Amino acid sequence: MVTTAIVVSIVNDSGQQEDYHYDDGNYYVKTDKGYEVVQAPVGATVNNIPEGAEQVQVGDTYNYYYGGAYYDKSEEGYTVVPATAGTIVPALPEGGEEVKIGDRTYVKFGDTYYQPVQVDGKDMYEIAEVQEETS
Repeated sequence: MVTTAIVVSIVNDSGQQEDYHYDDGNYYVKTDKGYEVVQAPVGATVNNIPEGAEQVQVGDTYNYYYGGAYYDKSEEGYTVVPATAGTIVPALPEGGEEVKIGDRTYVKFGDTYYQPVQVDGKDMYEIAEVQEETS
């Protein structure tokens, strides 16, 4: 773990406090073998996000997007918010997997499904609301 990492604590859905280490857009959790990179936890607030973060439109407002995470800016800093269907991003981080559902192919990153789209002649990705069939 780098010495510049800060500890970010959030309360999970079951009311337990969870600690993450944050450095330059990456979140880590401590494991028996060291530290493991994890998806940004919704609710985590940090003072700064990397310079490469891009502003993306979410409905009639804007969030910041970096490394598969969406941030809402407030007086407290930047808070990780859930991905919202319909949001279009210019690129996806590494680690996504192609998933075919019905006749459509998506890229799944964490719990979020992205559908490739063309915007002004550029390849981009739109967050799709996907219901996986259960048998």
